[in-house]
Amino acid sequence: MLKKIIITGVFTLIGFGIGFSNDVFADDKKSSAKPAAESPSRYSDKVPGLKEQKDFPPRPKPIFELFQDYVNEGEYCCEFELPTGMIISPGLLLYGFINTGLEVTDNGVADTSIDFVTRLDLFLNLTLSGTERILVGISPLEREGGPRTRYSFQPESGFENETNLRLTTAFFEGELSEIFPKIDWLGRLPLDYEFSFGRQRAIIQDGILINDTMDSIAVTRSTIPFPGSNFARIGGFVGVNNVQRSNNIDDPDGELYGIFTSADIAHSTVDLDMIYVDSSDVIGDQFNIGASFTHGFVFFERAVDTKVHLASSFTPDQETAQATDGTLLYTSFSWAPKRTDDIMYVNLFAAEGAYAPASRERGGPLSLTGLLFSGNGLAGAAISNRANDTYGGAIGYQLIWPSLDRNLVFEIGGKDDNSPGGIDRFGAAVRYSQKLNQHTFFEVGGFAVMQDSIDNGYGIRTKINIAF
Repeated sequence: MLKKIIITGVFTLIGFGIGFSNDVFADDKKSSAKPAAESPSRYSDKVPGLKEQKDFPPRPKPIFELFQDYVNEGEYCCEFELPTGMIISPGLLLYGFINTGLEVTDNGVADTSIDFVTRLDLFLNLTLSGTERILVGISPLEREGGPRTRYSFQPESGFENETNLRLTTAFFEGELSEIFPKIDWLGRLPLDYEFSFGRQRAIIQDGILINDTMDSIAVTRSTIPFPGSNFARIGGFVGVNNVQRSNNIDDPDGELYGIFTSADIAHSTVDLDMIYVDSSDVIGDQFNIGASFTHGFVFFERAVDTKVHLASSFTPDQETAQATDGTLLYTSFSWAPKRTDDIMYVNLFAAEGAYAPASRERGGPLSLTGLLFSGNGLAGAAISNRANDTYGGAIGYQLIWPSLDRNLVFEIGGKDDNSPGGIDRFGAAVRYSQKLNQHTFFEVGGFAVMQDSIDNGYGIRTKINIAF
């Protein structure tokens, strides 16, 4: 029943947005006296080009491109028009990322592990216009939500081969008004609908509600002029395959339905999102709701960026290992200290019960807290990022040297874990990042964690990232 209400609500809210847009359209029609060609806001036909700068970097040329060049200066090429009026200027691009590095981990329980881990992501992007594209990607050196290809030195030496041809990304995205411009040449009708379908990644509430790749359909009505807001957005989302629950395991029976809304109000952004996961009786249904508030303010002559997340998970039936009840509160503050290019941040969280994200591929919802609570893409976190009856946070300082293309982050943080079998932890972490050239940067860092009732933990993290 709740699933049907959510699906009905998606179409109702999107239609509600059309109503506001129709009112605006009527007002525009009354006030439109000049033809479009005479409008003072019309773009010029003259191609200005880029300003000459001696230090302007050359464009990053990919390993393969066809038709329209990637971010190259000049006129569009290979253009043709569809019967709908849409202008196609195709560009085919192959790009990817290689991440590799030595990872040392001692969690205070198991034997120390020393691994050289490698990850590869490849993408083929077909751009049709400024808003329409098809993206296909694979991650051939890792399993879904599982281990990555590595050579282990300790506790046992040997090569662990995780190669496969699993399709990680395959979706089309576009905008209705751009695909069918003949319907409304003047751009006055409420046709700002963005949509996408296929295997695509969804990150909702900074990953607190969803951080997963699934087979899904998304429809968004943007630029809705709600009263009292600059503009608002309403979207509907349906995920039907690869819905991975809070334990990071695929739910074969899981279907995810969501309504996502956002509005800019008085220099602030407010989001309200609702999700229902329909599954079998054994795994369990789950309802998630999350709200966030983003705002900047001035404190002691410093601009401070703030963000607050409040999220809850509910089970309509009995709790299971995948579907649990809980509430998470997360707050973030960051600012630039006076006369510096640096950034200081304070991130805090508190969770009651066993808060469970609706869908998550790896880790837990606290991974956005900082270095101690997140992995580096090759190895895991120093402190557990699950949100079960816990509170804590992290304080960090990032030194930035723009002219040297480098930065250094120091962080301290901890977690008081009151869940069954939970372990209190407090630690420190550091990470140094250095750009080597236009395609490569290098990271090195580590952490040390004091752990209640078990041995202390430590780790070393290195990574070379090559973008091509």
